[in-house]
Amino acid sequence: MKHIYSIIIAAVVLVFSSHASAYNWTVDKDHSEIRFEVTHILTGVSGRFNEFDGKIFFDPTRPETGKFDFTVKVDSVNTNNGKRDTHLRSKDFFNTSTFPDMTFKSTDISHIQGDRYALEGKMTIKGVSKDIHIEFRFLEPKSHPFEKKKKVAGFITRFSLNRLDYSVGNGKFLEMGVVGKEVDVEIAMEALTDK
Repeated sequence: MKHIYSIIIAAVVLVFSSHASAYNWTVDKDHSEIRFEVTHILTGVSGRFNEFDGKIFFDPTRPETGKFDFTVKVDSVNTNNGKRDTHLRSKDFFNTSTFPDMTFKSTDISHIQGDRYALEGKMTIKGVSKDIHIEFRFLEPKSHPFEKKKKVAGFITRFSLNRLDYSVGNGKFLEMGVVGKEVDVEIAMEALTDK
């Protein structure tokens, strides 16, 4: 009888483990981007962060069990202008020598409707942490065309941040009419998991 119980317990553990691993997503960095745009005087200047990493656990049937954990290397900022990028890394803005990382850690995930979900979490930039609400779309997984043993899914979000809330730059640049305070962020990620 004990032998039968052991087999049943092992089977349950195996099923649970395989179910859990199916929702551990690995970010495909070659096909993912973190982009931003901010007003410069009258028009927008766009850029991206080239180096980032993330851990995603997400089951669309049980979103409340999910977890998102991201780190962005701020020094990797790229606006296609070397002089501007150097200024962004300086103490005037991100001060990357003291604050090399931006992080986001989720605290709650809920379903809105269809492929839309709400994400609550804590954003930390330049040592300043604030609660943030983000909505994202989850693009249904499909078999990867080149890696048949894997599935690929998409995560897309757009939101805005007030850079002054995180002490990125100060009111001087806003008062001069050089840099706006609202930064529009767009994140598009493909993520992989074993079938």
